[in-house]
Amino acid sequence: MLCVIADHPACTTSQLAQRAGISPASASEHATTLRGAGLTTLTRERKAALHTLTHLGLTLLSTNGSSRAGA
Repeated sequence: MLCVIADHPACTTSQLAQRAGISPASASEHATTLRGAGLTTLTRERKAALHTLTHLGLTLLSTNGSSRAGA
């Protein structure tokens, strides 16, 4: 999920679910966990909730770049 957010910054929970191939409820749960860990942030634009990486999330992906190879 972190890679999906990195590849598609500022996407909605529904878009995350579609791109990850999981249910919207599962995507929301994953996004909440990542946000709680400080790896992503949530911003609101009108009625949409948009997910983006934080500096910490970007650093995590950068230091473990091999995990993105199959994403």
